[in-house]
Amino acid sequence: MIGNDGKPVSKEDLRKHIAAYNSQSRGSKEFAAIPRALVTILDGLKPGKTGYVKCLDGQVQLSRRKDNSVQAG
Repeated sequence: MIGNDGKPVSKEDLRKHIAAYNSQSRGSKEFAAIPRALVTILDGLKPGKTGYVKCLDGQVQLSRRKDNSVQAG
């Protein structure tokens, strides 16, 4: 995953972006800081499904819960 600054994102930063995705509204400043590619991936996850994102220091499993939030494993 490449961040908005053009550099690879770490697992810790990815988890921060996912927390912002779950808690912030789409028009907020924090939501705007999430890389667009990550927003596209997260929007495409269906409830109960799992996806994977490669980060600077490994791979992170993402899954959408029934309450429509995203969990990073």
